[in-house]
Amino acid sequence: MRISVLGINKNELQSGKNLAEMGNEIIYVCKNDERIADIKRGYYSDGEKDILKSIRKEKRVNFTADLREALYGSSMCFISESNIGGTGELFTILSNAKEVGANMSSHTFIIDRSTLAVSRVHQIKDTVQSELDKRASNLTFEVISDSSFLRA
Repeated sequence: MRISVLGINKNELQSGKNLAEMGNEIIYVCKNDERIADIKRGYYSDGEKDILKSIRKEKRVNFTADLREALYGSSMCFISESNIGGTGELFTILSNAKEVGANMSSHTFIIDRSTLAVSRVHQIKDTVQSELDKRASNLTFEVISDSSFLRA
């Protein structure tokens, strides 16, 4: 299964690594092309070093700055409050949901790994649907709350 993970912080990296070890194809999304290039060249922080070194061994893991590319063919997309820009700017759950709705190309399970209340699921659904409506798209999706971002 192809899974997109928005963000490349330590928790997202570890969770994606676990999903890759289970046989899934993982594509991490960071809007900062330079950050993606650095990771691919092996330049990363001490906190990320162990995770990224083990991730690089996985053939089923990739990094991109192109959300549309990441979502193409993805069955699942993990979203959170994250630094997907790689610039220190925090993107909220709803801004990530908006981007997913604007770029998804097939039925997608959107997993909210936010620490916010489960009631946020309705806001995420409304945000994604609004973006699909703007595109006059009849794509379908499901929103799942997994605040602990646990390995299944």
